[in-house]
Parts: sequence; C-alpha cells; structure tokens
Amino acid sequence: GPIYCSIDDLPREDRFLQVNVLCPCILPGPKEPNQIQLNHALEPPIKEIAILKNGVYLFLCVQMDVHGEDTQADVYTDLFLLNCDTPAIQKFNGVAGHGHNIHPCFYCDTTLPDIDTQKGYDNSWNEKTDFSMLRQAFNAKDAAPAREKGILDGYGIHWSPLNLIPGWRPVSLAVLDFMHNIFLGVISHLFTTVLFSSYMFSGIGGINSPKQKFEDLINAVKWPSHVTRLPKNLGENQSLKKADEWRRLLTITPVLLWWVWKDDDDEIPDSAPPIPPNAKHVPEHSRNCKSLYDTILLLCAGVRILASRTITMAQAHLGQNFLLQYCQRCLDLKIHLIINHHLSMHYIGMIKRFGPVYGWWLFAFERFNGMLEKVNVNGHDGGRMEVTLLRNWVQTHLLYELLLSLPDNAHELERKILDQIVKDEARQRGGMVTQIAVFRSKASTDGVKLPKRRKEKFVDLHSLNPVGRVYPLLLEYVQQSWPNLQLVDEYSQDPGTLFWGRKSATIINYVRKNGIHYGCTSNQRTQADSFAFIVKDGRRIPAELNTLLVVHVANKDPHVCALVRRFTSDENIPTFPWDFLASLLGIHVSYANAFEELEVIPISAVDAPLALIPIHSRKIHQDLWVSGSFDHVNIHYDTIHYINRLITDRSRA
Repeated sequence: GPIYCSIDDLPREDRFLQVNVLCPCILPGPKEPNQIQLNHALEPPIKEIAILKNGVYLFLCVQMDVHGEDTQADVYTDLFLLNCDTPAIQKFNGVAGHGHNIHPCFYCDTTLPDIDTQKGYDNSWNEKTDFSMLRQAFNAKDAAPAREKGILDGYGIHWSPLNLIPGWRPVSLAVLDFMHNIFLGVISHLFTTVLFSSYMFSGIGGINSPKQKFEDLINAVKWPSHVTRLPKNLGENQSLKKADEWRRLLTITPVLLWWVWKDDDDEIPDSAPPIPPNAKHVPEHSRNCKSLYDTILLLCAGVRILASRTITMAQAHLGQNFLLQYCQRCLDLKIHLIINHHLSMHYIGMIKRFGPVYGWWLFAFERFNGMLEKVNVNGHDGGRMEVTLLRNWVQTHLLYELLLSLPDNAHELERKILDQIVKDEARQRGGMVTQIAVFRSKASTDGVKLPKRRKEKFVDLHSLNPVGRVYPLLLEYVQQSWPNLQLVDEYSQDPGTLFWGRKSATIINYVRKNGIHYGCTSNQRTQADSFAFIVKDGRRIPAELNTLLVVHVANKDPHVCALVRRFTSDENIPTFPWDFLASLLGIHVSYANAFEELEVIPISAVDAPLALIPIHSRKIHQDLWVSGSFDHVNIHYDTIHYINRLITDRSRA
C-alpha cells in the first residue's frame, strides 16, 4: 500500500489536495509484508525524513526556491504524527497487535480481557510512556529472537525504524484514526452486531415490519447533493463498505430507530421485539428497545462533538464522556465490546496535542487510495505495478502544475488545447482535471463562490414571485445593511439614494459556501439543495431558499443575499425521545410543507445543509419534517452554550 506525506503547515482546505500530498513509496504486494519486511521498506523514507530534520538539504543538497524571494531557503521538516488504521499503525510503530493478550492497547496497560469489562472504561489504567517504550524498542533492536519475543510479550513493543528519527515518540505521536476507529469500528459494530444480527429490525409483519420501515424511511430521506447516498436495500442487505456511509447513517439514527421501534402511541416500548421463529441464534445481550435507544443517543452525541472542526478541551472532555457512558451502558446491557471501543477512550490526549480530529482523519487518504485503484497496471508483478502507480502520482502533480501555472508568455493555442482537456475531463467526472474544472468555473464575491457563467441582466424586483412583495422586502434589507447610504423607494419624494427595482439585483441559481452547494426553488432546472439551516437571532433554524440574489448598490461591492422561508414549528408539535439532545444532535422538527413569511438574509447566514426526513405523528395526526444538520465539522454557538451548560451541570454534580 502507499505511504502518503501531507504538509501540516498548509491550511486544512489545501493540505489534502492531491497536488500538495507526497507519495514517497508504495509497499510491494500482493501479500501484506511482515514486520521485518516492513522495517526494510521503511528505511529509505525514514532516512530522508531524518536528513531533512537535521537541516541537510534533500535532492543532492540543492536549496529550495521560495515564491517571491530572490534567495533560496534552508528547509527543515519533522514527522508531526503517524496516522494509519489500527493494524497498520501497530506494525509501523513496532508495537503489539490489537489481538495481543497483554498489550492490545498501545496507549495504556489495559489487557485484552479488560476490553469487555468495566475495568477497560473506568480510567483506572496506567498510560504507557514514550521513553520506557523507546528503551525497550532499542533493547529489542539487536536482540535474539527469543529475547525479542520476551520484550514484545512483556512490554508490547519491538523494533521499528521510526525510532531512528530524533525526537520520535512512539506513544504520543502515533494517533488513532477517527474514521477507522469510530465509523468503521464502533458504529459498524453497533449496527451489524447489536442491531442487525440481534433481530432488532425483524421482517415479521410484511410491509409494516420494522425491517421494511427501516428501509422505507432511509429511502424517503431527502439528502444534500454532496453527501454519500445509502443503499436503497439496506433493510435486506445489511452491510456498508464505506466509512462515509456509516457516518451518514449515524446522523439520522435517532429518528430512524424511533420510527422503526415506536408503538401506536409514538413511544419507544420498554420491551424487546419478538425473535423470528427461524432465528439461527438467540442474542445474549439485552434487546430492550428503550434501553438501547437511550444508549445509542450517547454515541450519536459523542461522535458529533468529537468530529467537529473547532473544539475546546472542555467540549472534547464532554464528547469523550459521552463515548465513555456509551461503552459502560453497553456493558450493563451485556453487549460484547471490541478493541475499538477501548481505543476510543484515548482521544483527549490526541486532541490536546494535534487539534480536532477533522484535521488529521484519513478520509482524504482513502480517496487517494481509490484514485490509485483506478490506474491501469495490467496486473504486472515484480514491483512493476508499484512503479506504475508512483509514476501516475508524479504525472498527476506535473499535470496540476502545467494546467494551473501556465507562464504568461504561453501561446494562445496551448491555452485552448489545455482548456479543451479540462472540459473533456470534466464531462467524464471523477478525474483529477475535474477538480481543476470546478476550480476554474467559480468566481468569488463576498467570500462566496458564485457561478462564473451567470445572467448579468438585472431582474425586475417588482415582478418576482410573490409579485409586489420582493421589492419592499429587499429595500428594507438594504436600508438596514447600509444606513449611511440613505436608500429610499424609487418612487419616493424623500431625499436620499434611489433603490431601483429594475437595476439593482441579478439572480443566480446556486452558490458554494465553504465548498457546499446551495440551490433555490426558483431554479427552473433543479431544486436540489434548496433547504438549509440558517442562523437567525442566534438560533439555527431550517428554511427554504426561495431565490438567490446578487445586489448592486451605489459604490458597494456586489452583495449576495437570499429570500427564504423558515419551516413552521410551534409548541403543539409533540415531544420526541431525542429532544433533550436535539440541539447537540442538530435535529429540528417542523410541520411538513408549512413555511413562515418570506424574509431576506445575507448569504453568510446560510449555515449548513440539511437532510429532510418525512415522518407522521399519530399524536397530532399530521405529517412532520425532521431536519438533520449535515454540518458534521462544526458546532454552532447556540449548541456550544448548551454544551457549556452540560459541562457546568456535570462539574456541579
């Protein structure tokens, strides 16, 4: 498999672009190398890292050019952290595997039997230290096989070339990947072992069975266009391959489980569903729906907090505490836990050292693996496949440089040919040049990326639907936005600057904000992504994006705003079992197809995409919409206040 090196000095949005990621080597296959083979393969890149750290210039001691500078610069680097899936990081780091009876965890002294007991989750373990592990690693370096095995069994480590890097710390600098550990580990275990394999979604009842309800609701969800779709037959084919799919599923899990398990009174019963008569085994753990639901809510809350782009240490402790309570509740319900559950208890130290997991999880690198899998290697062995993959990676870097950095004196024919390549590749979608096509097709206004090709003709605000209401709304909005301009109605006799109804705004069909696509219902081609969460009066509220406008006023820069209608919600909507964590989980319930009056907001107030889940309430006999926030990488400030209250209450208790 490939080894990637990202440059952590770059901003997060640039750090994981393929053009900025190095691939120094690809480990030969097809079989996974053993520890000795891996150590030999790691020696060349580790030697180069050590050279750079000592300040000696790589590539025959040639100094590196710096953009905008006349003199070359001395380049220093360091291995900031090591991040792989759990088996790989244990091999790279030379520590015992996760199936080791005494040292399954490379962060503490918890044993394998402790993983399935309260002892593995009561914070009573002793943390392993970097220097004691390094000492034993060097003891094992030249030891005889029997002595080396004794060190591995006694201390959980053997030799790795990483230890040759000055300042390398095998415990502190080896991080646990959130994507593999939580999404592919803990969440996958929840659904496959605790729910699917335990007949919690029985097929008894035909079209009204829990399994059919489970599948129907997933298929009824209106997802944002940029997210990974879930399989339509998930009720029958109960498995997911991608971490992003488990991530999507967890987002709607509080609503999904309530919909599947609720009784005639819309309440989750304090009992277990019947086991099918043809069941191959009887689950040993509790199948009580209410107990399981309350437990799973803790996991949903913990994952949402820990996966945030920005996070304080107090919030990280709260998210860690939610995961801790989830594991302890699972043990109370006699649910068998695995190594991933215990390893997830160690995120606090990693977040403190390296920041939010969003900055170092492996989603980008898994995407790179997918790109390399599409390279035609013709099945050649003997190392030729690996060379072909590396050549493809270098070629991609050179293409990026060619397409994005043409010299000023480039011939017009060259530009036309390259532009045609970009357009042709963009039609195929998914290729490297598609990213360039997307990059080139946007223009930036007000910090928001707009379609480069858009109608420049001004729209008549008086004729926009609803006729006669858009102009006064927009006039009031611009008056509040720029009071110093003294804007007045175009038919007014008052002194001031006239706000023209036919020469002040243009319509756009979509915008991209923070890389997310937002559409509007006035778009005649598609109404995708026309629902979103907006921020109003310090609250996050779901709304319909009716029309997107670029406003031109006097000498001000073009300003992007939106005509929106909030979803209607009131105190008559019944309570739901997720309500006490609704703000944290990003869940909002409203009446279906019911909206408030039209209003104007700046595009900066559009906060996050949403997934729309249609449900029916038997208590009030009405259809409802459940909006789930897809802002997976940010905690809104009203939620932060809620979290801070939880932290305060917990400290008082």
